[in-house]
Amino acid sequence: MSELREHIVTCRSMADLDSLYDDMETPGGNLYIPNRAVDLVHRRAISRNTHYMLTDEEAVQVAGDPRVLACELSPDYLPIEDNLFWDQTGNFSKATLPSSNTASSNKNWALLRCTEGSQRSGWSDSSSATQSNETIFTTSSGKHVDVVIVDDHIIANDHPEFMSNPDGTGTNRLNQIDWFQYSAALGYTTPETYDYSNGGTDQYHGTHVAGTACGNTQGWARSANIYNLKFSYSATEFTTSAWNNGMLWDYLRHWHQNKPINPETGRRNPTITNHSWGSNYGGMFLSEISALNFRGTSTDLSSLTNAQKETQLQNTLMCPDNQVQTWNPSFEAIFNIPFRSASRDADVEDTIADGILVVAAASNDRWWCDNPGGLDYDNNFTHDSFGTIYVHRGSSPGAASGAICVGNIGTKSQEYKAETSNFGPRVDIYAPGTNIISCVNDGHTTWPYANDPRDSDFRIASLNGTSMASPQVCGVLACLLEQEPNLTQAEALQYLIETSTKDQIGDTGTGFPPIDDYEAFSDENIGDSKNRYLFVKKKRPGSGLLTNTTYKNRNPDTGGVKYPRTRNSITKRKT
Repeated sequence: MSELREHIVTCRSMADLDSLYDDMETPGGNLYIPNRAVDLVHRRAISRNTHYMLTDEEAVQVAGDPRVLACELSPDYLPIEDNLFWDQTGNFSKATLPSSNTASSNKNWALLRCTEGSQRSGWSDSSSATQSNETIFTTSSGKHVDVVIVDDHIIANDHPEFMSNPDGTGTNRLNQIDWFQYSAALGYTTPETYDYSNGGTDQYHGTHVAGTACGNTQGWARSANIYNLKFSYSATEFTTSAWNNGMLWDYLRHWHQNKPINPETGRRNPTITNHSWGSNYGGMFLSEISALNFRGTSTDLSSLTNAQKETQLQNTLMCPDNQVQTWNPSFEAIFNIPFRSASRDADVEDTIADGILVVAAASNDRWWCDNPGGLDYDNNFTHDSFGTIYVHRGSSPGAASGAICVGNIGTKSQEYKAETSNFGPRVDIYAPGTNIISCVNDGHTTWPYANDPRDSDFRIASLNGTSMASPQVCGVLACLLEQEPNLTQAEALQYLIETSTKDQIGDTGTGFPPIDDYEAFSDENIGDSKNRYLFVKKKRPGSGLLTNTTYKNRNPDTGGVKYPRTRNSITKRKT
């Protein structure tokens, strides 16, 4: 019998929770429940997930209960790293920033690209030409929409980008509420106020993401209300792990469910949330990998040398079509394997069921991400300490069922998929995420940056990654919510499917600089990964009579024709 360790039990339905509590926490359980009172670690009143101390054998037993969707070991016991999905390089271009501390008026290049809807000849990260003299028009700005950035804390909380006016004046749209005011209602006893400096003051990722989604010169939803939850937080009552493993979703859902009525609209504001983060395994040594399963065929590796295991893995699990994957031969290990969690996915699904739109980054580890039932979804290897490791299921929360999963487009002239971006059937849409200019905290000096042209005490910088692509989609959908406040998650995805430009992501060819193995979007390398490029389709004209075409999209699984209802009004609208 193995030792007691914390496991997360996920019910199929909230209706089953009470009966499961009774069985788990009293002696004499049924066929699937241990015959003892199981120690409770965390009971989360708003969630289908409950944390118990179980042996590994008992966990297998509990997982067989028809009320239980999954019973999995807490990530605390696994080599899991929670990461922000981004990277960065210097010498910014395609909206070039200087390498010195000087003012710059350059803007997020996605604003132009996704409103035009097509490539510009020769526009690349190697081009000296800028697009700063172009003008773009949008017809909504996310007014009366609440955008929650689940990320690092937004340290630059008074940055000009978050003000109500593009010149940096007006009211601050960033609302730093005390999330812990809801603790008692959720059954927690957190005796403190939510601290926005928790985790340090040198962070800039959350600030940059918020500016991309909602900034008034670099972002999309320029009238939206901005909120911020840290994806990794430590408080008196709970550990960082407990927060990561579900509590943050409880606070988010409770806040959404209990918002006050907006007196200007007569309804509660819609909520959309962006998650430019996820989890992966930090490293798996070849010496501890004993078997693999690729497309239904199992192979015993226990008697092979590390070199032989490397060959087997590179030719199978590393990626379909024998593409080399995240690999470090000097350590004889595989790194950054995406981590999926049934309990985290259940929190995402329940958040969506509450009416919150969830947008998330696909991750930057070059991994193929398949859908359930796909040819590669069950590919895995066996680790001597951690059991079965699935490698092509993507990362939670981005790959969770229903979440809108966003990949990254690079800056080369033919606009290939960014080399580091995850890809595959699970990625719903791609958006610019490389060399994206947005705001950062005032003390940012880590990489080349520029002073904000409105106030030299504030700064902007360029970052790369699916972290920067995801808030592009979040911001566009926040603008759509202004016009369609009752939009569901399925309808939001269908809108992206129908409005995205198709087959514009480069596949093969003679792009400059030359493409590498992970940029090509051809069938040979990418398979049936969706070649969808974010495009902002205006539902209202930029000038003239206000013609409001309201679309209510059908379920994306069934398709069908929308019914546009066109209304002409003589009311003039400000542009």
